[in-house]
Amino acid sequence: MGQSNGNASLGARILLLETDEGRGEVFRSLLRSQDCRVRSVSVPNDVEEVFRSRVWDAVFCEMAFAKTLLPLMKGGEQMPPVILLAGYAEMAFARQLVEDGRAFGYQTTPLRSEKALQMLREALVLHPMKADRAEEDSVQPSEEDAPCEKHFGLIYGESAQMQELYQQIRRVALTDMNVLILGESGTGKELVAKAIHASGNRSERPFVAVNCSSLPENLLESELFGYVKGAFTGASHNKDGLFLAADGGTLFLDEVGSISPATQMALLRALQEREIRPVGSTHTIPVNVRVLAATNEDVGKLRESGRFRDDLFFRISAFSLKIPPLRERGDDLKILDDVFLEELSKDGTPLVLSHEAREACRRHKWPGNVRELFHALEHGATMAEDGVIGLRQLPEAVVEDLSCEGSEQFEPDECQKTMTLKAYLRHCERQYLQRVLEEQNGDKERAARLLGISVATLYRKLSER
Repeated sequence: MGQSNGNASLGARILLLETDEGRGEVFRSLLRSQDCRVRSVSVPNDVEEVFRSRVWDAVFCEMAFAKTLLPLMKGGEQMPPVILLAGYAEMAFARQLVEDGRAFGYQTTPLRSEKALQMLREALVLHPMKADRAEEDSVQPSEEDAPCEKHFGLIYGESAQMQELYQQIRRVALTDMNVLILGESGTGKELVAKAIHASGNRSERPFVAVNCSSLPENLLESELFGYVKGAFTGASHNKDGLFLAADGGTLFLDEVGSISPATQMALLRALQEREIRPVGSTHTIPVNVRVLAATNEDVGKLRESGRFRDDLFFRISAFSLKIPPLRERGDDLKILDDVFLEELSKDGTPLVLSHEAREACRRHKWPGNVRELFHALEHGATMAEDGVIGLRQLPEAVVEDLSCEGSEQFEPDECQKTMTLKAYLRHCERQYLQRVLEEQNGDKERAARLLGISVATLYRKLSER
């Protein structure tokens, strides 16, 4: 397989038998950063079916699965090397299995990334993929192995709402209709516009975008249509506008609801006549431009208040698309979490959300949608400890929803209402530590990692009175 270079990607097919969801996520990310295809199993009853489903290059096996996996290892050249994942109390048993030749090696938990990868490299060199695996590797990977699809090369999401949106994009892209894209701030309206452009017959021509709300009223018209020398103070030469820059292609008008009535009239004329008149000019210039517009405002209210012309609305909304907000996209949140965490990972260290942090993300309403999610995870990545983003590393606004929903757990009883604030906060902290420890079945190392503190600190806080 050519894994002799320690810095080379591995490209191996790995089976991971692991009951710890948090540790499993970290390890999957690490292996995928090495171009490995990973299949995870967390239930012993599923081990035999998955193990026999294909030929694996290597297996990482938590000791809890050893009694299920090892009887399946009948020997022979096609058996993959097994690397055991052992806790301190399991090391003697793991060492014995290695000495008996039933496992290639073992790694202690919590895992050290570089040591685990180094052992995997050694295993792959000593047990290289056989030539007859080429045909199997050409088969389409299973759903668990396949990376999340980036639709149109731009957009992530597999929910029913997004699937419907993709279908609409494909259909309208094949036309030359003007499209109005509706959606809350941060939902990705420009990405949808780019997807329409890239999927249509103008894809080889320019895509030009402008945020209409970012330009003062007196500049937007000249930016769109250009101007001639002497049109206004400072106009020392002729300048083409964005319509001409996008000629033959697509012009994306973001926040179109902010355009002034005067500029709306000029835009309507350009769309109707398919020609523009630069500011200060008496001559018109023909243009061939498809206009995609977007807004996060309620267009109905804008029209009712007279702030947006009806005739312009009908002109730009021959076809309307509505992007669903993130809070209505079901499991897409987890998909986006994983995609962004992979993008934000640096120096080969994978990022993972702790159980509590992922729960906080699940409960948050995300008013800023996908943009807010990315910035929240970016904040968490900056503050992460050992690659783990816990509650303390997330922005306060994200954690508030979790705190409010679970606040009833920390209400003092009658005898505690006379506590000092310091004593009450210590009481709440202790309750929370105990709850996390219980969820981790008493594993203090795992609980400390999820809490973002050292094991010593956890012991100290639990012993405080």
